[in-house]
Amino acid sequence: MNVKAYLKIKVINEKGKCIYYRRYRSRSFVANFINSLFTSLSNQGVTLVNTGGGTFNQAGNQSGNFGINVAAGSGDAGHGIQIGTGTTAPAITDFSLKQFISNGTSAGQMQYGAVSVMSPVINTTNNTGYITVTRAFTNNSGGSITVSEVGLTFTFSLNSFLIIHDLLPTPITVPNGSTLSIAYEIQVAT
Repeated sequence: MNVKAYLKIKVINEKGKCIYYRRYRSRSFVANFINSLFTSLSNQGVTLVNTGGGTFNQAGNQSGNFGINVAAGSGDAGHGIQIGTGTTAPAITDFSLKQFISNGTSAGQMQYGAVSVMSPVINTTNNTGYITVTRAFTNNSGGSITVSEVGLTFTFSLNSFLIIHDLLPTPITVPNGSTLSIAYEIQVAT
C-alpha cells in the first residue's frame, strides 16, 4: 500500500477572485503520526509530544479509532490545519510549527475558519482512496501576511499533536481582506 498526502493552497482576494493556486506533495509526516498509528494497530502504549513540547503517554487501550480528531471549530487554532511563518525545514521530531500564526484580527494574525473533513472517496477502478481536510483563514489584520509553513494537528485527551508539517516551496503573501484556503488530501493506493 502507498500512502501520500497533497497540499492544495488557494488565495481569494476581497473581490472573490482567485489570485493564487498551487498543489504540492506533502513530504513531512512526523513521529506523532507513526506513533499514533502504531498504538492503534498494536494496542501498545506510546509517548507522543504535544504542541507545547510536553510528553503524553498514550496507552494502547486509549487509542480508540486511531485517536485523531482534526475537526476544529471556527476560531479554534489549537488543532486542525494550522499556518505559520517559520522557514526551517521540517524534521521527523517536529511537534509544532516553528512560527505559529495565531487566530485573530491584530497585526500578524489570521482568523481561523472551521475545519471540514470530507467523507472518504474510494475508487475501485484504480484501487485508490482519499480523504480531504480543509480550512479557510481570513486576513483582517490590516496588512499582508506571508505564510511559509502549514501543519495538521489533532487533539486527543485535551492535548494537541502535530502529525504533518510542511514548509512551502514558495512562501505565500496573503493580502489584507483576502482568504487563504488550505486542503490536505491524504491518499492510499494498492
